[in-house]
Amino acid sequence: MTPEERNSYAQTMFAQHPELFPDDRRQSILDGVVVSGMAPFEARLAGGAFAYKVVADKAKWPEHSDPLKVMWAQSMQADNSEIWMTFKNSSQFSGKSNTSFRVYFERGRAVKIEKLEE
Repeated sequence: MTPEERNSYAQTMFAQHPELFPDDRRQSILDGVVVSGMAPFEARLAGGAFAYKVVADKAKWPEHSDPLKVMWAQSMQADNSEIWMTFKNSSQFSGKSNTSFRVYFERGRAVKIEKLEE
């Protein structure tokens, strides 16, 4: 998706599911900036295309569960799944173009955002 398409999709999601997108994070999503506290779906809306790694919470998810279902479920009911999402965009770090970064999630929320060396 282009940044414009991502923005339009985010606006649609805000309208359809306002309970999932707190007001204090909506502008960051529209600005294309992943911030601490975001759920994986919010991070996807903000960061764009991504690669991921998911270690599903064994107490909640059966073996071989779809990792995308595990990720998206964190918005509704967080668990102890471990999730890493890796993005590359020009909006996360001002003044930088196409910078790669990784976001680590605990209990369904972004807790660490690290810029990756290229």
